[in-house]
Amino acid sequence: MLSLQSDPRLQQYHHNKQFQQQKQQQVQLVPYNDDSLSLHSDFGGAVASSSSSSSGAGALSNPKLSNGLHANEVDDNTLMALAHQNYKAGNYKHALEHSSVVYERNPCRTDNLLLLGAIHYQLHNYDQCIAKNEEALRIDPHFAECYGNMANAWKEKGNIDTAIRYYLFAIELRPNFADAWSNLASAYMRKGRLNEAAQCCRQALALNPRLVDAHSNLGNLMKIQGFVQEACNCYLEALRIQPNFAIAWSNLAGLFMEAGDLNKALQYYKALDMKKTIDNARPS
Repeated sequence: MLSLQSDPRLQQYHHNKQFQQQKQQQVQLVPYNDDSLSLHSDFGGAVASSSSSSSGAGALSNPKLSNGLHANEVDDNTLMALAHQNYKAGNYKHALEHSSVVYERNPCRTDNLLLLGAIHYQLHNYDQCIAKNEEALRIDPHFAECYGNMANAWKEKGNIDTAIRYYLFAIELRPNFADAWSNLASAYMRKGRLNEAAQCCRQALALNPRLVDAHSNLGNLMKIQGFVQEACNCYLEALRIQPNFAIAWSNLAGLFMEAGDLNKALQYYKALDMKKTIDNARPS
């Protein structure tokens, strides 16, 4: 699961924090001494100072947005709200359109950099996801959500060891970061470190008992170890919390398929197909 700052209080906190950091000109990358853990992307001045950002404001283009408005007719907070709305609806290209206008106006806005990274992740542009989170970390090196989302991208690129390190960074900064614990469990599973994965799942659920990804991950662990009923219970609990959680429907179907119960497997596959049909019928 990716992390976003949808709470306006969190957005305001990071906005104020970044403003103070820009005034003090304390823009550094990751505060770790181990060179192997440092972020090595060449930013090439992508993180502009407040003065350069304002000087470029007059040269901004005025594109027509997907909602029919021109960019100069909408303020940044409205654009952010529209970007979040489109992101949650799965309209990632429209979300990118709105978020990119905010970035053009203020490339140092960390909540928008986090959102841009998440959008690129959903579009499978993993290198861009990593780059946007790195930009945010240059401004706020203690932005735990950026480490967590960047770890997700590294995991998708197949670099599990780097993903694990970044999940651990996120958890070090925010020990109650339930999503990071759950995602770390998934990474440990990919490495075959099942005991550590189980501990991470249980820690995630202790922090957030309604975290469906953690229930699903724990179910996968139970399945790997041959505990079919326990795995089934985990998937069913995820569906009790979030009935449209497609991953749990798919996992249940696969579980019963492997157990030889084809009737139940078919029942869950049909439920999954019905959900996909409903989702595809929604306007984009």
